Formats: sequence, C-alpha cells, structure tokens
Amino acid sequence: MIRNNRLALTRLLAIALAAVAAACGGNSTGSAGVGPSATVQLPSVDSMLADKVLGSASAAVTMIEYSSLGCPHCASFHAATLPQIRTAYIDTGKVRFIYRDFPLDTTALAAAMVARCSGDRYFTVLDQLYQTQATWAGSANPTSAIKAIVATAGMTGAEVDACLALADLRNGLTNMRTAGQQQYGVSGTPTFIIGSQNIAGEFPFATFDDVLSSLTQ
Repeated sequence: MIRNNRLALTRLLAIALAAVAAACGGNSTGSAGVGPSATVQLPSVDSMLADKVLGSASAAVTMIEYSSLGCPHCASFHAATLPQIRTAYIDTGKVRFIYRDFPLDTTALAAAMVARCSGDRYFTVLDQLYQTQATWAGSANPTSAIKAIVATAGMTGAEVDACLALADLRNGLTNMRTAGQQQYGVSGTPTFIIGSQNIAGEFPFATFDDVLSSLTQ
C-alpha cells in the first residue's frame, strides 16, 4: 500500500514538473516575439523632425535648403556643389547649413522618412539616397530598393518598415513642405534661403560663392 502511494506521489510530481517546464517554455517563446530582439528602436519623432544641421551654431550666415530626395537637380547639387560649399564655408565656421525636406511625391516622402529615422547616420544616409537616386526612385518596388541601399549604413529592413508606418513622421514632413511654401514661397526644388535671398534652382558653386562671400566678409 505504501509502495503504491509512493508511486502515485512520484507520478504526481512528474506531472507537476512537466507542467512547470511547459509553462516556462511557453513564456519564453512568447517573450521572444516581443522582447528586445524583435523590438525596433527608432529616434523620437520630435528629434527626427528637428532641423538637420551642418556647421557651427555661431556661424554668421545661415543657408537653408528645401529639397526633394527624388529630384535630379537636388541630387546634382548634393554631389557636386554642396561638398565645395562645405569646404569653403561650412567647415570653416562661416555658414550654418540647414536641410529641410520638400518631398514632391510619395516615393520621395518615403525616402525622406527613412533618412530621418536613421538618427546619427542622417547625412550619411541622405548622401547614399541621393547618390543612388536612379536606382530606387524609378524602381517598381522602391521600398525594397531603399532597404538594400540603407542596409550599408546599418539600417535593417525592420527599421525601415517601422519607420514608414509612423504617421506622425509622415505628417510632419508634409507640414514641413507646407511651412516652406507659406514662409518662403518655395514652389520647387532645390530652393535655398540665404539671408533675405531666395535662390530657386540648380546653380554651380560660383553662384553660391558670390552670395556667401559677400555675406561672410
């Protein structure tokens, strides 16, 4: 009788331990789907929508660019002219450069959102997107093309998907365009606001050199 009681107790303990093991295993599996490995960390929307700036805050002149990532003239400016402006004026502390988005279509808006979601990598990702504009802007699947491009800067596909789902970011960039229209009369890209001057269109470095040199002497 005692032997039978011991066997019954052993079986009950085994069943209880199996139940505990199954519960821990279930919790572990459930946590994996919502744990840190599956969570995408993006900057705050406020920080993403803040002005993106190159140069010293104490620079004598501020130069604002309104630009669309899908605009070929904007890509040309960023490839050929902005590096010269950086060397002559921004890196020397004379000019503070502010980049603002003025997306001309939904694809350019998506690219702008992804760049803004890249955090400290912003200008690196921005340059990548301008340099590869012909690849993603005309792609049948621009999101996949953008993912492949920004992966080289360390952004994951999950980050891109989470970024593009941010309605507040999308609305914020749309409002940025509207503000440019209302405050400065921006109607196309690229447009540059330098002091009281509104310079619309793609121009060579010499044009900007004339304007900036007169303001920084």
